[in-house]
Amino acid sequence: MSTLRLPRNEFLEDYFSYDAGQHVSFIEPTQQGKTYLLHQCLDRAMAQNPHLQTVSLMPKPRDPATVYWANQLGLKEVHAWPPRPQWPWQNKPRGYLLWPQHNRAVGPTANRTMVAGQFRAAMNEQYWKGDSITVCDDVYIMAVLMGLNPECEEFWTAGGGGGAGLWSANQKPSGTLGGGSVSSFSYNAPTHLFLGHDPDSRNRQRFGEIGGVDPDEVTDITKNQLQMHSIDGHTVSDKLYIDKRGPYTCIVGI
Repeated sequence: MSTLRLPRNEFLEDYFSYDAGQHVSFIEPTQQGKTYLLHQCLDRAMAQNPHLQTVSLMPKPRDPATVYWANQLGLKEVHAWPPRPQWPWQNKPRGYLLWPQHNRAVGPTANRTMVAGQFRAAMNEQYWKGDSITVCDDVYIMAVLMGLNPECEEFWTAGGGGGAGLWSANQKPSGTLGGGSVSSFSYNAPTHLFLGHDPDSRNRQRFGEIGGVDPDEVTDITKNQLQMHSIDGHTVSDKLYIDKRGPYTCIVGI
């Protein structure tokens, strides 16, 4: 079956439409360009919905891409939640980047507990206040390693009605041996899904949990039809976009 192919700019300007409370998932192996596309879509969604409070959660101690996109999108970096109140003469930021400071001296378990506490506070406020976008750029770290799967599931199962949307990016949908995996709600709850080229059959098997689309077609596209591009020394995959409101599908290029 032939699937519509769209250049990236055309897709963003004419096709990607986001409404409050919709969840978005980006799923593909690491280093194939999902973070770049996530933030391009986020910029578009924020422009379409300026009333939504956006908070991006960064679990890693260092990440150059996070700094770049915070500047590009106008996100104010904070290290704890809630952020300090604005002075009356200060402009309200377009959104927030919550990037807790890590302390490797206390060991990995205690450090994760400390960082997860800040994320839990932000996610709780975003969920209960609604009219919000919460971004988990590496949802495996947050959901599995930091124990925040229940908080993510609360968004995926009950956040939509209050306008609390969760955006997540996941590298390995099949999970890890002994390490667990992100909740299957990350496949069947989102309205918008972006899937990259994936040669691993175990990962592709999980795409059957998406619902509303033909899993065999999804498997064929993610295995055989998504081109890989070399851009400035980086390998970037085309993306299969699924909008479950139709459902509609297309392949998003570079």
